[in-house]
Amino acid sequence: MNIKLLFRINGASCVVFGLAMVLMTDAVNQILGSSQSILVQAIGVVLIFNGCLLGLAAMRKQARTHEIMFFVLGDYGWTLLTIALISVEFLIVDPLGIRISFVIALYTAAMGALQFKHYKVLKGRA
Repeated sequence: MNIKLLFRINGASCVVFGLAMVLMTDAVNQILGSSQSILVQAIGVVLIFNGCLLGLAAMRKQARTHEIMFFVLGDYGWTLLTIALISVEFLIVDPLGIRISFVIALYTAAMGALQFKHYKVLKGRA
């Protein structure tokens, strides 16, 4: 899978999840077992912004290594933050929300790993 396609897939998922968090905050809170509406909406806005950045990166003729690493770190950071929030029982406390969040964290980690593979290839050429 090429890096542009990875960026598009990752960006689309960020925008979809971000829009859900911004536009359907009450439903997301219910799934997570949270009452932190402002925090959920803020995270949603960040996800939408990140999705747009991924979309812009996907339109470049050649991927930039520093950009790839930015998205890799973001994906791994999201995964670690999700695990931390579940562990300390903050924001993600409902059993269904924990399961869904964990699956999303695994998906996010996989996206980061696939992007990191491209990073290593590009960095090796430099």
